[in-house]
This record gives sequence, structure tokens and C-alpha cells, in this order.
Amino acid sequence: MGVVVGYGRSPSSERAVDVAAEEAARRGVELTVVHALHHHHGAAMSRAESSSALTGQDVAEEGAERARVGHPGLSAHAVSVEGTAPAALGAASADADLLVVGHRGRGGFAGLQLGDVAVRTVARAGCPAVVVQGASDGTRGVVVAAVDVGDSAEEVLEFAFAEAAQRGARLKVVSALEMLWPFAYAGDHGQLRHASEEVGERADAALQERLRPWREKHSDVVVECELDQGAPSTVLAEATTHADLIVVGGRRRGEHQGMHHGPTATALLHHADCPVAVVPHG
Repeated sequence: MGVVVGYGRSPSSERAVDVAAEEAARRGVELTVVHALHHHHGAAMSRAESSSALTGQDVAEEGAERARVGHPGLSAHAVSVEGTAPAALGAASADADLLVVGHRGRGGFAGLQLGDVAVRTVARAGCPAVVVQGASDGTRGVVVAAVDVGDSAEEVLEFAFAEAAQRGARLKVVSALEMLWPFAYAGDHGQLRHASEEVGERADAALQERLRPWREKHSDVVVECELDQGAPSTVLAEATTHADLIVVGGRRRGEHQGMHHGPTATALLHHADCPVAVVPHG
């Protein structure tokens, strides 16, 4: 149990350790810092690998110490594992509450899209996985939950409400509908406009009903609902501009087999302006 984070001495993994330490401190659980020692034949070596004075355990300890300095009193221990980062972190996450990973690995620089390592790590995760990306310009006080009205992924709402409560943040529940017909084709009083309004009203009623038990359970969380027309990936990416975290679902493949994140989650992993939490369900 606890929070697991991958660390490799890159700026991205340093930020991941900071986020993971904050999550562990907020939850009152232990932090495990994992360094995956994987030798790339013929590839450029990382700072950690190029220094003969540093072992994999030394690197992991460096990450753990960073966490302790930022959060005095936090229980953080270091683990060095032979193998690729996705395999090592996937295995470490099997019994964890949360996995945290940076958005890119070695050699990354501003402007690059999400690294393949992070994508493959999330796919192997056995627990909710947070990919740390986007702006780091302070707390915005908003957690966004990406909800499909037609999907009963209650795990997404459970995680999002808990995060909002722990952070003392507002929860913004966002759902996108692609089937609302453009009013321009029907005129102000056309049948298509009326049908579109009915679809929207039914969707809103269904969303409010899904939220009702969670609002009752977390009565201290301020909840805002947003039902927008448009492609989910576009609507949700725009919602991350003023958020600290966006929570989206990923369907479980099976016991100890990780999860599949669909097109919407994949788009957010590439384009969100804040950390993305992918929560397994199903």
C-alpha cells in the first residue's frame, strides 16, 4: 500500500517525486521511490548511468531524500530494480494506492509530447496512475472529473471526489456530448433544435442522478457540472487549463494485467495542461 513513484534524475521525474511526496503526505501513507536500471546498448547514457560512482540504489535514494526534504516526517524508502521502467513500476504498483510517473524520461525538453515510457507505464499500472505534466504555476484549487454519461465507471467519481476532498478543492465534473445537432441547420424553432435540447436535458438529469450519492458522501466538496457539446478529447483538454488534476477512466484488462486507456484518456495524456490521473475500472 502507499504511493509509488518512478525516479531517474530527469527534471520530469524530479517533479513526479514532488507530486508523489505531496500525495503520500496528504494521504498519510508511505512513499516508495523506484529507479529502474535498464541498460540501453548503443544509446546515450543518462546522468545516473554515466557516473560510475552512482549505483541504481544511489539514484533511488536521491529521489527519496528529495521527497523527505520537501515533506519532513514523510516515510520514504528507495528501491532499485533491474528492468524497464514500465515493467518495474507496473510490478511495484500491484499493491499500491497510487502510481506517479513523469511525462517523459531521459533527454526530454519543453515542447515534446508525452514519452512512450509513460504511456506504457500507465498501461501496466495495477492502481490509479498519475502522469505529471502541464503547467506547474501554483495551485488552482480545481479537480476535474471526466465523466461519460453513458458509462457507469463509478471508480472515476470515487477517486475524483476523494482527491477534491483531500485537497480542499472544487470538483468540476465535465461531460461531452457529440450528438447535439447544430441549431443552425434547424432554425430557432426547428424540430432538430427541440430534439437536441431534449437530449441535453436527459443527459444532464442522468449526470445529476449519478452524482447524487457522491455529493451526499462528500457534502464538503463544492461540485460544478459542465455538459458541453463537442469531441470529448477537445472539451476535456480545454478544461485542464485551470485545473490541478484531471481524472479519467481506463478499463481493466484483467487481474494483474494493467489497463487500457481509450482515445479520450490517450489524448489527455498527450495534451492536458495539468497532471492526469487514469483510474482503472470495469
